[in-house]
Amino acid sequence: MATGLLSTREFNVSKREKFSEWYNTVIYAADLVDSRYNVQGFLVHKPWATRLIRGLYSLFEPELEKDGHEPVVFPTVIPKENFELEKEHVAGFVPQVFWVTRGGEEEFARPLALRPTSETAFYQMFALWIRSPADLPLKLYQSCSVFRYEHETLPFLRGREFLWIETHDVFATEKEARAQLLIDSAIATRVLTEKLGIPLMAFLRPQWDRFPGGLETVAYDVLMPDGKINQVGSTHILGQNFTKAFGVKWTGGDGKEQFPWSTCFGPGIWRMAGALVSVHGDDKGLILPLPVAPVQVVIVPILKSEEKRKEVLDYCLNLQGHLRTHGLRAKVDDSNKSPGFKYNYWELKGVPLRIEVGEREVAQNKITIVRRDTREKLVAESAHAFKHVEEIGAKILDSLRAKAEAELKERITTSATDKRQVKAALDSKGGFVRVAFCSIAMDGEPCASELQEFTQGGKVRGHLLNKKEKPDASEKCVVCGKKAHEIAYVAKQY
Repeated sequence: MATGLLSTREFNVSKREKFSEWYNTVIYAADLVDSRYNVQGFLVHKPWATRLIRGLYSLFEPELEKDGHEPVVFPTVIPKENFELEKEHVAGFVPQVFWVTRGGEEEFARPLALRPTSETAFYQMFALWIRSPADLPLKLYQSCSVFRYEHETLPFLRGREFLWIETHDVFATEKEARAQLLIDSAIATRVLTEKLGIPLMAFLRPQWDRFPGGLETVAYDVLMPDGKINQVGSTHILGQNFTKAFGVKWTGGDGKEQFPWSTCFGPGIWRMAGALVSVHGDDKGLILPLPVAPVQVVIVPILKSEEKRKEVLDYCLNLQGHLRTHGLRAKVDDSNKSPGFKYNYWELKGVPLRIEVGEREVAQNKITIVRRDTREKLVAESAHAFKHVEEIGAKILDSLRAKAEAELKERITTSATDKRQVKAALDSKGGFVRVAFCSIAMDGEPCASELQEFTQGGKVRGHLLNKKEKPDASEKCVVCGKKAHEIAYVAKQY
């Protein structure tokens, strides 16, 4: 039973005081990844992280399919000429592209890109598949890796290969495309906040910070413990830019060519894993919500006498079978380690619930249930184990969500009226600073650039998607002092 690069006894770092050190310690101590693969910037995802990531996929994929999306698998490589069809897109992504230029000893006549994102792959095929309004809407998704040549990497937050889902949707009208943006936002909130306890801030990004080749971008931001922001996903309204560039069209009854509207949605599974580790973890390791925990319940036998050993172990195995019959991922830890070692080990891994079984529990047909988040104990009837696990799991999720929401609320500054106060707020507690701002259209970019430089990294995130906020008539932009037309939020990001 390996614990990665550190033992449980060596993991002793304060998350609040030294978040960066805590994060870089816990991802290895909990045996999530190994960075010693001999290609810089690429990670090996170990079994616990892989199962956690599968759990995230298993929450998102059904939500997408309920919304009418169908799964597909597209090639990993994209020919260079596909990128060049949409000029703004190629300008935005080519600096980060990995190129495949040779097969065996043969040089390719045309370079192939490892996909950094797949619009230019999907739309090449959409041009073949869409012939009339009857072919719309077309809503597809794939769960895959993408590749970007990042100069700085950090596991689950920034890497050269990372895991996500990408949807690519095509609609007959602009109205349908804009409606999809709100659906995507609801899906992101439903999974992250309702099922995983991670609050989101959904922002309409400024025009200078939109997806290359798109019209509008909505991004989903999560507050991290150090006050920086982790963008865990985004939705883009692509308008007709890609459908026109790739010739995705039909001819209407009037003989005129019609170009559909399109959107894409990218739930960043990899970054969500980083958010789970960071937002809910504590100084003893991970704390995982029941829906995605690779092991939801660990059963620890307390073996005090050899004569009762078999009886206690059989009781534990029967309990494991009972929980598994009800669909729970339960595991008996029957290793020869001490109970204390096992407690620390599974707490480090973030298992939501521990059940302790000793001779007393066996004699009384009881179990002792311990919550990972609060370490509260409950003695309960063994026959009702599933019911108690289900109820306590829901309480854990509610508690994690409430704690994260309180932290987010605490780190939204609303009192800054000039750039010096914005900087002071970002330096003192991080998080988001709510400000009056001149414009998130292109004419506001000079103010955003000045603010980012002055605050040493504070970026204008945009305005809230689902909450109409307007400045008072008397409010001025925190940078230029001119009349403010927006309420925007500023934060530092990963």
